[in-house]
Amino acid sequence: MSRHEPSSTRLARILFHDRPPRDPLATLMVDGQARPVGGAQLVILHQGRVLLQFRPWPPGWELPGGHCEPGEDPSVTATREAEEETGHSVRVLGLVGVYTWEGLRSAGDAVFLGAITGGRARRSIEAWSVRLFAPDDLPRTIFPWCRERIRDAVACSRGAAPVHRVQPVTMRHVMNFGTSWLQTPVDALTRRRRQ
Repeated sequence: MSRHEPSSTRLARILFHDRPPRDPLATLMVDGQARPVGGAQLVILHQGRVLLQFRPWPPGWELPGGHCEPGEDPSVTATREAEEETGHSVRVLGLVGVYTWEGLRSAGDAVFLGAITGGRARRSIEAWSVRLFAPDDLPRTIFPWCRERIRDAVACSRGAAPVHRVQPVTMRHVMNFGTSWLQTPVDALTRRRRQ
């Protein structure tokens, strides 16, 4: 770089020419094909129930997980994120599948089956609440893509092979999820009346 190079030229060179190469996404083999993933989640089954965490933004119940660090194995990501977010020590039992996004997002997620090995539930900045739910009685305000992932994890715990699924995330899905919060007070009132 020349000392006499105009700052606008130097900025353009930095922005457009001297970028470090993007790290390639991790890949996992499913159905004999390498599938790229940018994130990983862990479906933790404990005594027939699934562990979910309540994320503050956007608000909703979600599986623990997060984005893979460059060069990090997705199973390590799932373990690290689950332990950071929930307070539990966990162990990965196997791959549930790779879920490719379609619509508003384009990255794929690896989803693993896991078990609690220790620790205890605690709140974190990413998980304001950590609770166990029956797989057939999930909260209305669970993120829309989680139901299918949980069904697949239950099947995997019974011996099913890992799957690859394309999950649409469109504006319609976002709007339906957003309006599910309006129904939540009605659900609470209905539960109280049944008791």
